[in-house]
Amino acid sequence: MNRFALSLPILALGTALAFPVCAAPLNQSSISDDMSLSTLPEGGKLSSINGDVSIGTSDGPLSVRTVSGDIHIKQSRGPLEVHTVNGALDVDHAVAAVEIRSASGDITLDHSDGAVSIRTMNGDSTIDHATHNVMIRSVSGDTNLTLDAAPQMRTIDIGTVSGDMTIHLPHGFGGTFDIHLKQRRSDKTLPLQQSLGLTVQIGNWEKESGGSAEVRTITATGKVGDGRDHVITHSVVGTLKLVQD
Repeated sequence: MNRFALSLPILALGTALAFPVCAAPLNQSSISDDMSLSTLPEGGKLSSINGDVSIGTSDGPLSVRTVSGDIHIKQSRGPLEVHTVNGALDVDHAVAAVEIRSASGDITLDHSDGAVSIRTMNGDSTIDHATHNVMIRSVSGDTNLTLDAAPQMRTIDIGTVSGDMTIHLPHGFGGTFDIHLKQRRSDKTLPLQQSLGLTVQIGNWEKESGGSAEVRTITATGKVGDGRDHVITHSVVGTLKLVQD
């Protein structure tokens, strides 16, 4: 009886050594202290009010929320979700889907292999290498997007009220364009710059609803190359520049 009773903890210890318990996603919050984490094997949920957040590599789903703290992520291999008010966001490489919500902080995403969704009020958005779907909504923040060649069809959808938009297209890019912009009479140049051969239509000057200023609608449509990708842009006051690299 004693031998059997003694063997139970030994058996339990052997089982734990043979089958280690997997690390759980990290759940950490801070008011003003900075958080710096080199690796998150299972991802996690991080929140901060004033402190900055710095992450090396996250392999699992990652959620980061800050008020005024800045966020820097070197590599996110799982789905990434970021909510910030005034903090700036800098991501070196996002392998999976990215969802970002920001009020006034600037957003910089260097490499993006998955779909990207950004909603911001006043912050500027910069994506240097995008290979998947991109959706950006902005009030007054500027957008600078560089598309890389991609093996699959994708949709690029950018909308802003007064922010300026610049889209860099890779060599040999193929896509269809659906562009809707507006121009005020006080603006001396068209809000669209492009040399892709798109068909541009300019509407008549009309007074804005409830105001005295006159505006006209600028639309541009057309197909470039094989027309595979779909590029949609719309703006109330901002400009659009299409650049073929």
